[in-house]
Amino acid sequence: MANQTPAAGTDIVLVADDNASLRSKIGDYLAMEDIRSVEAGDGKMALAEAMRVHPSVVLLDIKMPALDGLSAAKLIVELPWRPKVILMSGFDDSVRLANKAGLPVFAVLEKPVPLRMLARFVWAALEGGAANRLR
Repeated sequence: MANQTPAAGTDIVLVADDNASLRSKIGDYLAMEDIRSVEAGDGKMALAEAMRVHPSVVLLDIKMPALDGLSAAKLIVELPWRPKVILMSGFDDSVRLANKAGLPVFAVLEKPVPLRMLARFVWAALEGGAANRLR
């Protein structure tokens, strides 16, 4: 269900990455796991999309244009409904910086993250029990 507005009252995952192909793959994989998602191409769009759909979980790439993932995460973790944030990066320095920032994020993952493992983190963040959902 990537890029569609999910029904009210459902858990939504916001996938924010400036790599459109990866964003789409993640959204497609989450859909196969019956997880509804919406997408954003940068941190500024992620913040706007978060305000629009109130996601339960936000997957944020750390290195993005307009507003980087760390800056977006600082704002998103303070939203009234307190979405869980999972940061991702393919750059070792970014992962180290994210860990040093001390943000109350659910996880910091180094790319490439296998989609199956990413889905486990998302299920855990949704409190659905990742181990029971994946074979």
